Amino acid sequence: MDQRALPVPKHPERPHGRHEASRRSVGGPAGAAIVIVVAAVVLAGVLATWLISSAKEAPSQGAEASPTQGGPTSRPPGAFGNLVANWSFEQDLSGWQVLGEADASREPQGRTSGSSASVRARGPEPGQVGLALPNVVSTVKQGQRYVASAWVRSSASGQQVTLRVVGGGKEVSKKTAATLPGLEWRRIILDHTVAGAGALRLEIVADGVPAGDAVLVDEVVVREG
Repeated sequence: MDQRALPVPKHPERPHGRHEASRRSVGGPAGAAIVIVVAAVVLAGVLATWLISSAKEAPSQGAEASPTQGGPTSRPPGAFGNLVANWSFEQDLSGWQVLGEADASREPQGRTSGSSASVRARGPEPGQVGLALPNVVSTVKQGQRYVASAWVRSSASGQQVTLRVVGGGKEVSKKTAATLPGLEWRRIILDHTVAGAGALRLEIVADGVPAGDAVLVDEVVVREG
């Protein structure tokens, strides 16, 4: 038998085709480019989520800053044409006069925020009590029109409260409304046309208030209109 050695088979060489090239390319410049693209997509998604969240939160923040009801809240004196300087009683009752047998003080609970004016009757019998602002406008002219309003409530609901404007001689404009139950405020509004020269006076009064009961006033506005 022929004892010559059989030829040793050679290991086949790995093909150097496109598959091998693609495997080498993953760790090269192309691989780095893919990582950068993926990172950019992730970053864009995070940014879009943040922008959407911010857009949803913005309206609610605006709603909190807005007042619950119409009318002024804590604007500075003279803002928006209001001729009443101490209109919301945030510091004291300066400029106002007390009417009737009553004690006036600053009440820490206002209509929307801050404080209000409280007029508490102290007479032996129910009487008329309130507040007056003597010179809302020092000089008015015949034919001028003014719009006045005030928010009121009382310790006992159903109290009749009158808003009265006197100006231009003896001409008087007034409007009366009953206070609402509980802590709910009610707005009284009227317009006044001047009949002659003189000063403009504002009064907020309640009739037949028993001793110990109080009438509260807030956000008093007088505008020329």
